[in-house]
Amino acid sequence: KGKKRTHSSDSDADTDEAPATKQHRGRPKGSSNFSGPDITQLLVCTERVLPVGGKGWKEVTASYNKWAVESNRPERDTRSLESKFKLLVKAKKPTGHGVCPSEVKDAKRIDRAINEKVVIRPLDDSDIGALSSDDSIEVLNPKVAKVRTAVARRAPTPPLRRKSRTNAPDVMSKLVSSFDPEAQQALQEQRAQHSFQTTQLLALNQQLRDANATAESLRNRLAEVERARDRAELKLELYGPAPLAGSGSGHPGKSRAQYVADEYPDLVRRGGKIRCETIYPEGGGCVEWITDTEDSDKENFDPSSSSSSSFLPSFGSSFGSSGLD
Repeated sequence: KGKKRTHSSDSDADTDEAPATKQHRGRPKGSSNFSGPDITQLLVCTERVLPVGGKGWKEVTASYNKWAVESNRPERDTRSLESKFKLLVKAKKPTGHGVCPSEVKDAKRIDRAINEKVVIRPLDDSDIGALSSDDSIEVLNPKVAKVRTAVARRAPTPPLRRKSRTNAPDVMSKLVSSFDPEAQQALQEQRAQHSFQTTQLLALNQQLRDANATAESLRNRLAEVERARDRAELKLELYGPAPLAGSGSGHPGKSRAQYVADEYPDLVRRGGKIRCETIYPEGGGCVEWITDTEDSDKENFDPSSSSSSSFLPSFGSSFGSSGLD
């Protein structure tokens, strides 16, 4: 038992030697509170400047710190001086027969002077500028607004609307009609008819699209046939009346090219080919070069071809101006 007590006393001694460190809050070390002369000098500087905003309190701080250096007192910042002054202004009147401190009275008096400075400020002629004489100033009588008294009136209340109550027989009849097999069958037939009409409408739309595509294809083919017809008519106009070479009718001894040159003197002939230009009424044109099979390019003919086909001219098939032009 004695050893246990000795051990416990040793542990107590160890705990006493190493106490836990605690952080204390408050003013920093070395700072001092406002004394009587400090408060008096603060009130003197504030009354001299009458600060309204931050600039004024900076002037108060500069004046106070100058005095503090000369009087060997700690310097204060702007926030500390402003807080101390406002604390004095907001001090309440002591209860009972207490006497209000003189610094509190002075602080309240200076605060009233600051408020008067904010509301009323003296005007300087240099700031206003040159003004006209007082005779030119027209004094207008201010309009006094009429005071209207409020009259209490009772607001009309809308009449109460009673909710309509559904009769029980009506509800039962609706339920019976909704579960009626005939009504359900009629509803199904109506839905089937609507679906059939929708399908038929889609099929008609598809047929219409196919018909439009067929009509467009036929129009294109018709245009191609018309162009082929125009080319055939042109060939007929150029070579229809021309006689065949070696035949007894017409002009004997003349070739096809000579006959065409005599009949159509305005045609352009170049390298054994005749230029033929056609202009269509709807716009555009066609230039063709016609080659005479008797006078030029004889080496290009096939000997196995018939004699009648050797007299047929070759035509260009391209539309527009040719590169030989």
